[in-house]
Amino acid sequence: MVDPFLIGSDSARDFLTAGARVLRKGGSAIDAVEAAIREVESNPDDHGVGIGGIPNLLGAVQLDASIMDGRTLAAGAVAALEGFLHPITVARRVMEVSPHVLLVGEGAGLFAERMGFERGELLTEYSRRFYRAFLEDALDQLGPEFDEDVSYLKEDSIDYRVKGWYERLAEHAQGTVDVLALDRKGDVCSGVSTSGTYLKFPGRVGDSPIIGAGNYCDNRYGAAACTGRGELAIRHGTARTIVLLMRSGLTAQEACVQAMGEVKEMVDDARLSCLAFDRHGGTAAASTSREPPYYYVDADSGKVETRKGTWVKG
Repeated sequence: MVDPFLIGSDSARDFLTAGARVLRKGGSAIDAVEAAIREVESNPDDHGVGIGGIPNLLGAVQLDASIMDGRTLAAGAVAALEGFLHPITVARRVMEVSPHVLLVGEGAGLFAERMGFERGELLTEYSRRFYRAFLEDALDQLGPEFDEDVSYLKEDSIDYRVKGWYERLAEHAQGTVDVLALDRKGDVCSGVSTSGTYLKFPGRVGDSPIIGAGNYCDNRYGAAACTGRGELAIRHGTARTIVLLMRSGLTAQEACVQAMGEVKEMVDDARLSCLAFDRHGGTAAASTSREPPYYYVDADSGKVETRKGTWVKG
């Protein structure tokens, strides 16, 4: 029997311990994933998830999230949700009490309201200044604290047509949080939350709330989730592809590398990363554009360990 643990993507690094505390007390994988992701959603310094997320082209922060139960294959998700602080918790409630898997836009908001979830202001001073500078064509006048987020938007060659604008943004803005967990009962859970690509077209939905694309798990085989250009994961069904590869006998490492290789065959300049673990407790990450770090913590140590993923170059 594999000891309980969590793994997470970049955004989760400092918050996996919240999930580890849940597991240490004998809590479920679902509770652990939700606890860790809620911490990220509450972090205003993360500009790609929850509070402080960079808004869309109309200035609204639209949030996507999903969660899946590997024991039953039940899942819940929300997309283009506005004005609620914790989309991962709303997604969990969709999974647990509704007959649906995915609710979007006004419908997701109505569900969250009827369920009594906490409303809140998602824009921060940082995201307001970012958006205001974008509207005023003054991104180059923002201070150095904005450099990481706006440097690629200052180039003279930007194509402001919808497709060109999105492709420019999608090359850089990757703020999704992925958390995968295994508990003492052997149950698996995967969760994903994001505010999506910076300045995205209103209503754009990436892979994060799409079960099988950005998120998938199954107690029998393992779990997987994705970050990066969500359209690629949707087109390839990447998260479920990885789990199916593990079902066929591949390790998490082998499955991640093969899945990223298949994406690169589909799109030459692909920018997608994945995170996974298999039923034997093997963990892995892979990316089409970098050597991705990912983070591991077990229920006993509570200490977050940095692990290196694989850069799939060809």
